[in-house]
This record gives sequence, structure tokens and C-alpha cells, in this order.
Amino acid sequence: MLDQPVATSSVRGKPRACDRRRQIRRISCCALVMLGTVGLIATALADPLACDDGLKTAFHPDAETGVVAVRQVKKGEELLAPDSPKPVTAAADLCLVKLLVGPGVTAEKDATARSFSAGIGIEVWLPTQANWNERIRNYGGGGWVGGGHRFADKIGSKVPAIVNANIGYASGTTDSGQPWYQDGSFTFLSDGKVNTEAFRDFSDRAMVEQAVKTRQLVTLYYGKAPTYAYYDGHSQGGRQGFKIVQDHPDLYDGYMIAAPALSIPMFGTTAIYAQLVVKTELGFSAANKPEATAFAAKVDAANKRAVAACDKAGLGFLLNPFSCDYDPARDAAALCAGVAGSGVTGSNADAATCMSLKEATALDKIWFGPTADGSFDAAQTSDGRGGKSLGAGQVWWTFTRGTAIGPLITSASTDNLALAMQDVRYAADAGTTSSIPITNGSTKDRNKWLELDYRALADAVHRYVDAQPTLFSNLATDKADLAKLRDLGRKVVVYNGLADDAIPPAGSINYHERVAAVMGGHAEVQKFMRMYLLPGVAHSSQGRAYTVGGRNDAVPLPKLPGNANQTPTRDQDQLFTALVDWVEKGTAPAEIMLTSRDNSVSYPVCVYPQMTTWNGSGPPTQAGSFSCK
Repeated sequence: MLDQPVATSSVRGKPRACDRRRQIRRISCCALVMLGTVGLIATALADPLACDDGLKTAFHPDAETGVVAVRQVKKGEELLAPDSPKPVTAAADLCLVKLLVGPGVTAEKDATARSFSAGIGIEVWLPTQANWNERIRNYGGGGWVGGGHRFADKIGSKVPAIVNANIGYASGTTDSGQPWYQDGSFTFLSDGKVNTEAFRDFSDRAMVEQAVKTRQLVTLYYGKAPTYAYYDGHSQGGRQGFKIVQDHPDLYDGYMIAAPALSIPMFGTTAIYAQLVVKTELGFSAANKPEATAFAAKVDAANKRAVAACDKAGLGFLLNPFSCDYDPARDAAALCAGVAGSGVTGSNADAATCMSLKEATALDKIWFGPTADGSFDAAQTSDGRGGKSLGAGQVWWTFTRGTAIGPLITSASTDNLALAMQDVRYAADAGTTSSIPITNGSTKDRNKWLELDYRALADAVHRYVDAQPTLFSNLATDKADLAKLRDLGRKVVVYNGLADDAIPPAGSINYHERVAAVMGGHAEVQKFMRMYLLPGVAHSSQGRAYTVGGRNDAVPLPKLPGNANQTPTRDQDQLFTALVDWVEKGTAPAEIMLTSRDNSVSYPVCVYPQMTTWNGSGPPTQAGSFSCK
């Protein structure tokens, strides 16, 4: 960040100096000094600046930071973000400023390799002076992030970030230190070694730079500092938010965090577990497309039966999927005709949907989650499924019943496994994964994951965990002590979909439980962080529901900024509005009423550990039939 030690500042606390060469250990110090410098700049500014190339010389906070481009965006202009084929329309004039913050990946000498990077790309969307609401609302990335942040002719920010600028927020985003959108190839150097410098930026530094540089630019551009600063992120962006919450909580006043990718060494590595189960128990994998596709269809049919068995309210999705213990081996209608199950004999004559006992047992293992020996516990409790405690031999949690898990059968997710093994050969090739396959010139060998057994996968998880501090800059983001955030008076609102099909929600619940254990219990945690669990909600930054019957518009969803909501009012930005009112008015959020997009169902979502519960009587379409318990 800085070539020379920064002059000491007493704006916040005791004077301290920081040096770029020690930034990993002392990045919080750098951030504090920079933010103090911003305060000094603000007092000296007389006039706001224009949206033109004059910003290239006016904004020079340190030797590592340069302005790549300044672009005027006119009201009505259509902007194509990388996460949507549909454009976002600028609701007002905006100023887009693109930054590049060095030094980047110095260990990679091949400038053509995807592991090469000149630094961290940042985009800052600035409303006009008249439209700015004097607040920052920075937005996180997703997956392996990346994007066009550092390129003058591209847009790197996701749709919600642009929408946030539409409604008056200054909105900064980052590519997290690499330009290849959603491509994990950057994680390995061209010689096949783990790209530790890239993880320094991806895991931590990029988010600090995003916060600090956005605030500095905003203060310079408008001629005054923001009144409040917020962070807003989903998925990987949720993990990014929690990294700041845990290590640099002073950078924002409030944090809106959705479906956070916490404990990546656990859930990311074990994402391959379903492949190990079908390979070991049924003799095929994602490399065998006809067999994998056929079994995925059977899993889909069993999932429908699980929801039918556990959906007491008749909604078509599960309010509390952790309480569902459906077992296809105990369901005669799930087993093929004549198959002897667990106390039942199969009666299903449809070869496309019925299961053999081996298939039913394989699904039970997938639903239980990864173990070191392929076992599962049919008597697992609701608390066990819900993240409060791991079962016997269980390595991590998996997806809930009622969640779409077909892609786990037809595609191999291996990026984090390859990182755990520190060997790119464990990555899947284009024929076995639906994700972007890792590109690396050190070897053409791939699909070594097919050699793994249950024990080897469990060992890989532990190896990945052990390497977090040295190779991955603690990508796990799982610190439970949030005393610094609490003492600063900062606030956090978290939400997770209970039908999330990318990140098992039990992992987020487990983190919340660990925070409660460290911080004095749920009542104490609720003074600074509140979490909501949303039934039937799948993985999406703009809101996406999933029901086994396809009636997705009948699932109550929060109103969120996005393609379908490009100029949201306070009421159309529900969860973030709850955060703002907590930060700015001291009004802690309680129950939040959600309504389905077809307006057929409404109910409250609840502050954890309470959950949305049907009262057992009354129409399940009316809010009065539900309560928080």
C-alpha cells in the first residue's frame, strides 16, 4: 500500500507507523492511519471535484494507487454488469472511477499467466453532489470474484452495487486482486505452487483497500467525509464482510452479510463428497454422464418425497429443513418394487425415479455429510443437522433436504480440494465440472480427485485448515471473538437461505453458535449481530427461491436491490433498511415480514435462534398463522 512508512498520526489512538512490507501483519494499523489522514484531508477541502481526468492527478493517496479511468455515466445509460445478461439503467448521472492498487503478485514472472496481477482493481460509483446521500455502501464480490475493475472499457461491479449508486450511495467494489471473473486459475502460480501473494489480497487486503480507498476518494470528490459507511455482501462477499468484521471492524458502521462463505477449507473441500459417495457406492462419477444424470433424477424425485413428508404447512417447501429426517430407505414408495428396505418393501414401479437400497443409502450418506469412513447416522438430530454439533465422524455439514443437489451428482467441484492438496492435478477438467476449470501450465494432468477415498478427503480438509495462516491468509474467516466490533458499537445483520444450494447454511449457524459461546450467549450477541434464516431461499445475491414443485414465486423473499428492483425505496430494500435503522436510530431489528413475489404467502422471519414456525392451524398463506419460536 505504501512505499515508505507513513508519518505518525494521533487521529485515532496512539501514534503508529506502518510499512507496506509488513502490511499483512499490520494492515489494521495502515487502515487506521489512512482513515485518520482522510479526516485531515476533509478539513482542508473547500470545493468538491468534477468527474473528469483531473481526478487522475488529484487522487494520489499513496505510491501504490493509481486512477485507471474516470467515466461519466449519464442518466438512462444502460450498464452491463458481469453477473447478469440484462443491463442496469442508470437512474441518475454517476461518476465511475477505476483504481489499481499495487504491488500485485510479484512472484509470477509470466505476464500471460492467470496468476499474474498488477494489483487490486477497484471501482467506485459516485452519485452527483445533489444526489449523494452522504453515505458509502460498498458491495462484495462472489465466487473467485475477478472482473473488469482495472480495465477502462469494462464494468467489474455486480448489479446490486450499481443499483446502490442509483439510490444515492457511493458504492465501491473490488476484483479482490485478480481480473479473471469467477475463475480460480489465479490461485496457482504458473509453476504449480499456491499463489500466496494472491491470497494475501483475496483473503484480506483487497477488502481493506476497498474500504480505505473508497472513503478517501469519496471525501476528496465531495469535499467532505461520509456520515456513515456500510458494507453489503453475499456469498464470497459475505465472507469478505466477515473478514472485516473480525479483523478490521472500524472500517464500517454497519455490515449487511448474506449467505457468507465461511469455513471454505471445510465446505469448499468437501463439496466433492457426493462424487466420492457415488463413485465408491454406485461405481460412477461425474465423468460418467448418463449414469450421473439418471441418478440425479432419482435424487430429485426423493427430494420431492422428503418435502412431501416433512412439509406440515403444505407450502411446497420446508420452514425448518433441519427437522426433516426423511429416509428413502424407509419409504416404500421411493424404493423400486420388491426392494427390501429398512422395514419396508419397495412399491415404486417407475425405473426412472425408484431407488435400489444401495442408491437410497448413498443418498442418505450425501444428506448426512462428509465423514472419514463413508458412514452416516440415521438417528441424527435436528440440532445436529442444523449446525449446533457435528455427528460421529462427521467432517462438516451438507445441504438440507428440500434443496436442489442434482449438480453435486453431475458436476465435480474441486478448486478447493486442489488447494488443500496444493496440487493442481486434483482439479477437475472441463468434462467433469460445470465450473470454469483451472488453467495452469505446470501440468496438463487433471481429475486426480478420482483417486481419493473418504479418509483421504478428510485428511485434505485438515491439511487445508493447517495451511491457512501460512499459505492462504486465513481464508477460513472463522474467528468467533467479536469483542472489538462490539466495543466499537458496530452492527451486523446476517441472513441465510435454508435452501441454499451453494453453501450449506448449517455452517453459518455453527459460526453464530460459536460466536455466542465466546461472547456471552445469544442475548449478548443480539446487541451487535442478528441473524435471520429464510425458508425456501436458495443462493442468489438478488433473491432466488427453490421449491421441489417449481412454485418458486410462492416463497416469501426479502426485497433486495437488483435487476428487478433498480431504484428501490426503503421498503423495497428490507434487510438493509433494518441495518440502517439499527445503526442510525438505535432501533434493533426484530421480526421482518416477507411476502412471496406472487403475493400468495406472507410470514415473519425471525431473529436467530428463533425460526419461522407454522402454528399448526389457520391458512398457511396468511402471516397470522405463523410465529417466531
